[in-house]
Amino acid sequence: MENQTRVAIGIPAPNYLITTHQPPPFIATYPTPPPAQQQSLSCTPLFIITSILILILFVSLAFTGFYFTYQQSNPPIIRIESIAAFNITNWLITLSLKNPNKYASIHYEKIQVSVSEFDDKWRVICPVDEFDQVENGENLMDVDVFGLVDSKMVEVVLKMDAVVCLQAKYMQKHWQMLEVDCGVVVVQPRMNTTVGRSNRCNVRLR
Repeated sequence: MENQTRVAIGIPAPNYLITTHQPPPFIATYPTPPPAQQQSLSCTPLFIITSILILILFVSLAFTGFYFTYQQSNPPIIRIESIAAFNITNWLITLSLKNPNKYASIHYEKIQVSVSEFDDKWRVICPVDEFDQVENGENLMDVDVFGLVDSKMVEVVLKMDAVVCLQAKYMQKHWQMLEVDCGVVVVQPRMNTTVGRSNRCNVRLR
């Protein structure tokens, strides 16, 4: 049998190679953002972190103010500083008021100092003007007393009532009633004496 030869388009091709062409792979390209947009994108995480830190700081300050104003606030320290009696019906009391709080100021209003006889047969009410007291501040408050019973010597009970407001920075005002009892005081005509720092009054906030 004779050998047969393959023919492709009239040309003998004993061995021919068929090649195929594939399309090139698709590569997606995105436009480069302008420099201003790149900067804004890089600043976004920094802005979020800064905002969170500011929020944490604000909450911490608010909690600190609440704690030291409402949980750690102490009533003022009040003492009888001096008593001057020009006569038994006209005399002057000087009270010392100290704010022991480091983070809260105190506002005093509706102040009334009452002087009554020991057996409460009579009572004199002496109003005092309102005033403010800074943190750790100390004030002297003069009280003019008129209209007492004329006698050579009198024992009186000295008390004070007021409405006070404790307030720290960035916190809401906190109003309380102040009750002060300075006990029994003996007053004589033409008396001018300094009572001393040891005569401390009983003070209560409610």
